[in-house]
Amino acid sequence: MDTKYKDLRLKEYNEFISVVERLGFMTLSNNCIGFPNLENMTEEDQWHTELPFDPWRWRVNIEKDKKAAYGKLFDKKPGYISLEWYPKFFAARRKRRSFMDMYEDGLMSIYAKQIYELFNEDSILAVHEIKAMAGFTKELNSKYESAMIELQMGMFITVNGTKQKISAKGEPYGWPSTAYSKVETWAKEIVILSDNINPEEAKKEILLRIEEIVPDVQPKKVNRFLGI
Repeated sequence: MDTKYKDLRLKEYNEFISVVERLGFMTLSNNCIGFPNLENMTEEDQWHTELPFDPWRWRVNIEKDKKAAYGKLFDKKPGYISLEWYPKFFAARRKRRSFMDMYEDGLMSIYAKQIYELFNEDSILAVHEIKAMAGFTKELNSKYESAMIELQMGMFITVNGTKQKISAKGEPYGWPSTAYSKVETWAKEIVILSDNINPEEAKKEILLRIEEIVPDVQPKKVNRFLGI
């Protein structure tokens, strides 16, 4: 890995934003190709303090502030893609295909279809709402998790803030739940930019960026990391 990222230590949220924008994309924690990640750029005692320098807060703030997309985007694990690089990833992964195109080609599961069909252009649905609406019981939780990863890696849905649980009495309770929407709902103007990007050229740009940062990267691991 490029030493300037390996030795970097982030203390401020704005520093984190700058690094994501400079790299174009990164992961939350260690990954299969040794690409820079937030966990390794911060100190252990910064985490879960609920203070401004807590990276656990940064991970959701960067999406809420529309500075980068956040979700399970790399090797089925959480990561970030900057606004500049998002259209490239969208083009490379979607290849101008609709969800039904990919479903009919056997590239998306029936469980992913079940979830995706819950969303319209304005929907922002929390985890607890998705599970209830699609009928995912505890026994089907692993199917739910896999389907959500498919949809995020495929760039059909993305994290879009959080939503508070509301009781039958109309009262809020518990911790806020991660919410999702269609990618087009989160950043329609960014997605439109992908229309003029050649999918193969986008893939080449992404691969080149990875090789610049991790020169000795193994091709098989890159394919696993990117899912393209």
